Amino acid sequence: MSERKEKRGGVGCFIHGVVGLVLPVLYVLGMGPAAWLSLRFQFLERPLGVLYAPLAYLANNFDWAHRVITWYMNLWIT
Repeated sequence: MSERKEKRGGVGCFIHGVVGLVLPVLYVLGMGPAAWLSLRFQFLERPLGVLYAPLAYLANNFDWAHRVITWYMNLWIT
């Protein structure tokens, strides 16, 4: 029984940790391609705007976030 308790936190914990770190990074990095897509396909502008509204809020309320997000968006748009 003690062997089972030791194995419980191994691989599953590692996978959850990686997913917990990678998904937020992919979400933020996906804002650039989403902006590019919304410029090419107008029907995507509203759904992508809703999806990335938390980052837009962050950019509108914090100067450092505005600078970083604007810089990153310009890499994709221009």
